[in-house]
Amino acid sequence: MAVRVYYNAADSRARASAEWHDNWISKSGLKARNWTDKAISEFLGQPQKAGPIMAWKRKDVQKVESTPEFQQWLVKRYEWLIAHGKLPAAE
Repeated sequence: MAVRVYYNAADSRARASAEWHDNWISKSGLKARNWTDKAISEFLGQPQKAGPIMAWKRKDVQKVESTPEFQQWLVKRYEWLIAHGKLPAAE
């Protein structure tokens, strides 16, 4: 693991951002992981205050993503995305 040294304000902001993302996932982060609004409300519920925005704790998201119920939902989600041309079909 590399040790990073931060020298200026931009580096400090980068460090703060990295630390935030290590602990939290925003709604846009969940969407990037193929979550839907309905799945977010069904599996995670309401977000928490995480600094200036609302987000979910990364450990809670990972815990939900490892459940059989979520895995079944995700299979259906991928099938839908492939059927509608949003993802390439698996070969």
